[in-house]
Amino acid sequence: MPAMPSPPVPAPTSNTPPAAVGPLLLLSFLATFGTAVLWNGLAFVARDGYGFDESWNLLLAISNGGIYAIAAFASAPILRRLSSRIAPRTVVALVFLLQVLICPAILISDSPVVLFAVAGAMSFLAAFFWPVIEAFVSAGRDPGAMRNAIGWWNTVWMLALGLALVLMAPLLAAGHAVWAIASLGPINLACVAVLYLGVPKWIAAHRDHQPDHAAPVTYVDLLASNRALLPLAYALIGALSPLMPYLLEDLAAPLAWQTPLTATWMFARVAGIAILRRWSWWHGRWAATLLGGVLLVGGFVAVVAAPSIPLIVGALIVFGLGQAVVYYAAMYYVMRVGDADIDAASTHEGLIGVGYGIGPAAALAGVVIGGGGAIIAASLALPALTAWPAIRPYLRSRRRHSRLG
Repeated sequence: MPAMPSPPVPAPTSNTPPAAVGPLLLLSFLATFGTAVLWNGLAFVARDGYGFDESWNLLLAISNGGIYAIAAFASAPILRRLSSRIAPRTVVALVFLLQVLICPAILISDSPVVLFAVAGAMSFLAAFFWPVIEAFVSAGRDPGAMRNAIGWWNTVWMLALGLALVLMAPLLAAGHAVWAIASLGPINLACVAVLYLGVPKWIAAHRDHQPDHAAPVTYVDLLASNRALLPLAYALIGALSPLMPYLLEDLAAPLAWQTPLTATWMFARVAGIAILRRWSWWHGRWAATLLGGVLLVGGFVAVVAAPSIPLIVGALIVFGLGQAVVYYAAMYYVMRVGDADIDAASTHEGLIGVGYGIGPAAALAGVVIGGGGAIIAASLALPALTAWPAIRPYLRSRRRHSRLG
């Protein structure tokens, strides 16, 4: 991965220590409320505040996913070009301040055009935040410390994701859905304060701190496989999130319980991440990658087909555990192989954005055809397309192992 060029202002060197984990956790906890509303709660806001049906909600999700993917893939080269003038911390601060200005715009009009514009702008800006924070979390740490930091970071932001959906419920029940977006303004101001009080100006230069931090050869193949599964994971989230309001409505779930029930898979993912953080057995093992893929796809099918609330809750738990394995493995391997830099993180986020775009597109095809069975069939085309890119690195690894054996 290309390193950030040395600008004529104080840049990361071996004297720039790894960022303290505590402030990054607090910052990510607060920032995740925006992610929760714009990705996982937006369908509820659009349904209750704007009268969107399934098709319009899926179109909104496709728009957000496409914008996020383009911005995330572009973020690393843009940040490198800006590095001679502006530090990564300053870029993140500007992102938060712009979001402070954008969030209240949702109150200007009840036009769907405003909703699309605000959600799209917030998605674009978020693509310049998460890659930088992921690099701060990982850079400069040895493998054990990196795994621990990534584990804590994933646990905190994923927990915040579920809590945010739970906290949205009173606003939805009271008929004030759009305030879930408007309230993000003050939260972003708090993010700026945490950023300048606890996060360093520059990201640590990983190779200076960990010159012998070479990943095992098999990690390259595991990264390739998990990179194929990562957009699939977020494609299934992207397909499911806009459908959850209607799936729960069909099961007669009370309005006040719909976002908390949706958050079930998020809390299950937190539990899975906590286990993976403490248990390093899965490092370098293909069985973990296979398990994640099976839980992911099986859980998704069970959620869409569930005939009752208890069964949909059980299916959401399975789905969340699959998400935990795929997300944690993909991030851990990309940071080990990619020297924990912004390029690695932006690719990671770009793949997430691709998933967020193509998942709703597949689900929309199912809705147009008609029925839950069609949605499952259309969405299962995604695992079918992912199967060969995910299996091929495993076969390559086996051939290499056989030659060496």
